[in-house]
Amino acid sequence: MFREIALLVVRVYRFFRKPKNENYVATEKSKALNERLIWEQIPKLPTVKVKWVIDGDTVIVIKGRKEITIRLDSIDCPEDGQEWGDIATYALIKLIGGKNVKIEEHGYDDYGRVLATIYIWSEYKKKKDWLNVNERMVVLGHAWVMRMFYDHLPFDRQDKLNRLEGWARSRRMGLWQKEDPTPPWFWRKNKD
Repeated sequence: MFREIALLVVRVYRFFRKPKNENYVATEKSKALNERLIWEQIPKLPTVKVKWVIDGDTVIVIKGRKEITIRLDSIDCPEDGQEWGDIATYALIKLIGGKNVKIEEHGYDDYGRVLATIYIWSEYKKKKDWLNVNERMVVLGHAWVMRMFYDHLPFDRQDKLNRLEGWARSRRMGLWQKEDPTPPWFWRKNKD
């Protein structure tokens, strides 16, 4: 029941959200820290509260007193109306919905959204550590790695994303259960 209500609320929000600002210019992404250094810096990153999960790779957060739309960096989830889109949205709601998270900001996209890697504190089987949400969406099979948009990441982080996607594909996790799932960038082109 909760899942159906959450997905209905997401659809209503999408219907009323603002269209793309044609005059907005994306910023060049800032270079990200390598895998070892970022784990040392996570506690110092800004903490925000997730207010709304729009879809599998977009959320609205509260930073201070301001609402900010965040696009999960370097990944792309199925769209609303696309096969697996609702499941990816629900997975992100389960991971971070309503929670405090840390964000590593990388710049802005063409829509004015902050491009960020999101981290959440995870306590699983007595193991406590930071969880990279972007990577988690990939390993669970809810997202593709966007290789043409991850050049700001150091090689070790690019390689890790590629290996996680390869693992999800080989284990037929999530959207990879289907023989040849359609990536969202092709689905958007064919929809128009």
